[in-house]
Amino acid sequence: MNRWDNEGPAELERLEPIIRQALSYDPNFYLAHYAQGFLQRARGAHQKALDAFEETIKHAPPTFSRVFAQKGEQLLYLGKFPECIGEVNRALEINPNSQVRGYYYWVLGRAHFFQGDYETSTQWLQRSIRAWPQVWYNRAYLIAAHALQKQDGAARRVRRAFDRQFEGYSLARVVRNEEDATPCDNPAVREGRERFHEGLRLAGFSS
Repeated sequence: MNRWDNEGPAELERLEPIIRQALSYDPNFYLAHYAQGFLQRARGAHQKALDAFEETIKHAPPTFSRVFAQKGEQLLYLGKFPECIGEVNRALEINPNSQVRGYYYWVLGRAHFFQGDYETSTQWLQRSIRAWPQVWYNRAYLIAAHALQKQDGAARRVRRAFDRQFEGYSLARVVRNEEDATPCDNPAVREGRERFHEGLRLAGFSS
């Protein structure tokens, strides 16, 4: 249910009545609240998504670490980067060996990127790629982070690996995927995304 993973609007909208029905049977069903968070995020309703993840936390088992990472990502979309980092670190404290820790590292990398701390961002993004090599976006952000630090050789190396695994990614495609997956009008997020795009341009991504 993550729009980065290519679910379209129609598929996501079909989830709404299912979620509503599940909550009518059991208002404390934490996975329904969790699903509601993803649905609202995909709509760009980021405060509603945060509310849903916070409701999940009220009802979920304390070991359900991934909800804290999702809450952290939601805080990112509201421009609250330090708070985002705190929540994702909490997820890692609960379960440092989570099967989805590559996602946790990715959120941390992006939060530091948006704060302009490219050195720390690079470290987390590298860890994300090692744990979660099958997605394109952690590599794209790493390319941009290297380029913005004028680490041209490193940017080229990551770019070559990116091109071998993910064909046909122009800057326009990256921007389109980003906006389709998670629309966001928060000024701090938009500014961070613009720096991401500038990093990709510096690394040679065509328009």
